[in-house]
Amino acid sequence: MSDERIKIVSIMNYPPDPNTQRMCWIFLDSVIDHGAKSITLLYEDFPPIVTSEHRRAADIELVQRKSLDVGHPHFNLRFKLANLAKLDFPFLFLDADMVVLSDLNYLWQRRNDKPWMGINHQWVSSDPGTHRPPFLNSGLQLVSDPKFYDLNAILAAQNAVAPLHRAAEFGKFEMFASPGTDQALLYRYFRSLNYDYTHPEIGLGWNSCAGVTDLWQEEGLWKAKTRGYHPDYEVQIVHFWAQFKPWKIECPLFRDYRSQL
Repeated sequence: MSDERIKIVSIMNYPPDPNTQRMCWIFLDSVIDHGAKSITLLYEDFPPIVTSEHRRAADIELVQRKSLDVGHPHFNLRFKLANLAKLDFPFLFLDADMVVLSDLNYLWQRRNDKPWMGINHQWVSSDPGTHRPPFLNSGLQLVSDPKFYDLNAILAAQNAVAPLHRAAEFGKFEMFASPGTDQALLYRYFRSLNYDYTHPEIGLGWNSCAGVTDLWQEEGLWKAKTRGYHPDYEVQIVHFWAQFKPWKIECPLFRDYRSQL
């Protein structure tokens, strides 16, 4: 294990609900078990519930932030993108609907290779939105240079490349190069710079959709591997996004989890 402190950032802004609470505790358990000692949780309306066990195991900071009007009301734009771009320290962002199965030091040790790194979205057969050339999935963001995460530049690149048109339902601008709102703007920004945000040693297994991933226990540890790919590959982080939330797909890890309260 590395001696350098991994700085994890996530967003937990869920109204009280047993399923999302369980999901968040699984996330915290998994990042702590795999190397995180310093965790910042951002929220807007609903303070995360963190157990005393989690606080004893890691330095956990709850930070309330406000949304910013960026021209569209989607949470991932007005809150996620806007507030991650405000951070002034290197960090590894992970969506709270993830479970980590491998040592996060693997990622952290590579953080200085580029100022901003992410992983392309998997092709998921049941989701037509993924049936396109590679594009960014913003669920994992490894940022070594916070100045590179320039919100004004990201918005300017979006406005410059795409013709502006009014979205009647919002009365605001709506123009996206790929699904996922914030990741669409980031993707377009990086394209405008001719910047490759990927890392050759950080593959799709570090952000694998739960809908195409099998989870099982082996000698007391959870393991995961994709299914339906040729070839299939081992998974280091499982992502329960959108229709693949763990309670919707009857995830065995979620089902068998014992809460710490």
